[in-house]
Amino acid sequence: MHTTVNWTSPINWLIALVLVALLVIQVWLIARNASLSTTRKWIRGILNGLLWLLLVGYFLQIQWPVDRASTHALLIGDEVPSTFSRQIKDSLHLSKSFTSRNFKPNYDSVTLIGQQFPAELLTQLSDTRIRWVPYNAPDALQAIHWKGIVRQGEIQRVTGSVTSSQAQWLRLRFGNKTLDSLSLHEGVNPFAFQFPAFGKGHSQVELLLGGTARSTTPLDTIRFFTRPTKPLTIQFLLSSPDFESKTLADWLGKQGHTVTVSATLSKNIGSNLTINPSGKSATKTPPDLIIAEPADAANPILRKAIADGKAVLFINLTNPETDSRAINQALGSRWQVRKFSNEPQVPVGNGLNALPYRFVDQPTQFAVSGLPIAVQRAVGRVGVSLLSETYPLSLSGDSVAYSRIWTATLARLSASNQNTVQVDAPIYSHIQQAITVNNPTNRLSALQVGQDTVRLVNSPLNENSITGQSSFVQAGWLAVQDSLALYVGGPDGAQTSDPLRDRQVVQQFLLAHQQTLLAHGSIDHTQTASLPKSTWLILVLLCFTALWVEPKVQ
Repeated sequence: MHTTVNWTSPINWLIALVLVALLVIQVWLIARNASLSTTRKWIRGILNGLLWLLLVGYFLQIQWPVDRASTHALLIGDEVPSTFSRQIKDSLHLSKSFTSRNFKPNYDSVTLIGQQFPAELLTQLSDTRIRWVPYNAPDALQAIHWKGIVRQGEIQRVTGSVTSSQAQWLRLRFGNKTLDSLSLHEGVNPFAFQFPAFGKGHSQVELLLGGTARSTTPLDTIRFFTRPTKPLTIQFLLSSPDFESKTLADWLGKQGHTVTVSATLSKNIGSNLTINPSGKSATKTPPDLIIAEPADAANPILRKAIADGKAVLFINLTNPETDSRAINQALGSRWQVRKFSNEPQVPVGNGLNALPYRFVDQPTQFAVSGLPIAVQRAVGRVGVSLLSETYPLSLSGDSVAYSRIWTATLARLSASNQNTVQVDAPIYSHIQQAITVNNPTNRLSALQVGQDTVRLVNSPLNENSITGQSSFVQAGWLAVQDSLALYVGGPDGAQTSDPLRDRQVVQQFLLAHQQTLLAHGSIDHTQTASLPKSTWLILVLLCFTALWVEPKVQ
């Protein structure tokens, strides 16, 4: 039992003093009345005491806890079909179900079916036990994730799950070119696509569901920003340049890199050809990358480049077992290869061939996705390519495939950039999103994203990272520190209701709801009861009646 009196109010203390004085006066008047017998004094004292207790009880408004039967309701999202909601309703044996338009939040617990609910309605369920049953529409995404900002050549990974109504194909397409695909079965299918980000600036690919080009259904548009790589100084150190190295050098020059081709024509006689000489000369400045053959692995220039933290790539291998031993002995790397076929060459897709070997995994070794190329990282970076020839792609006009190969390889060979902004996509307006800056050149306190200012703090997990949280108020492409951008989806986009955004809203609400329960304990639905005012009035009138009748009774 407890009282609801506010003892911080002076008027309540005054009333309490009056009640105490009333009790003292009643007892004093009854005790000094010499005309009353002892028995009549006790009767009158009991009646006056009851009246005083009633007045005190009414003043204190005493309440006590009572048990009540728990109530449960089904709240159905606006996108859920009636057949699905009826199945859930029958399985839970519930008689009450509501939509967001006719629901009143006065239940102990609520089961949410679906994910399309007004945010205002969810906030009214903070004191309610909640269970969530997501609705997975057929031929629709359940979840999807990708990187919002990537470096040119970096592997972009698109992961998620989709509900398929039948056996069909899921494709990731750039224009008319399929980057990756997956055969789906009926039901829920997880997927993981990856491809090198070979474009620059605002980039997008489409996720399509269906069998043929005419029968495909667009599921989502993957929008991300591709950050251009910093122009590199690259030196080719070859005994006799061939068509493969000439084609690669020409492509690198067209990408804005400063390229020097050094060739040994005869003993003590060499030649240097510089492509795109507007940048720094690789002959005057230590190059960022040296491309060589295994026969030149012992060249002091290569050893110095590795000691300075630069990169070396070996191409045109002939015998990978012998070549890897020579590279290891000269540069201290740990290359190991294993032969898996007796054929002189094996196809690796896109019309490319490679030597019939594969790399043995090493702790500091990273493969270029989908290609027989790997890079080992220590003080410097040593790469090895088992590809036979790539120039036929360029000659055939497939410049996109050629660029994908070497852009992805350069990304593996490049050093880690400073001020690298990382953010998981998709990003939606008015939903909290984390942003991380890796290897900052100075300790930034804020990051400007569109009209929003994201406050940054040191990451507790990585001393080389700073992180921040923001709920973006704008939708569309937003500038990040003038040189980058990220895409924010929202009501201002192509559609007013995004099922993935609705699902994320419910997930964040449930997470906040669970954290509230952990902080404040379980929700207490105990009810309290008190006497109604009419009962107090009747009891007081009865006491006054008894006090009026008592003197008249002889």
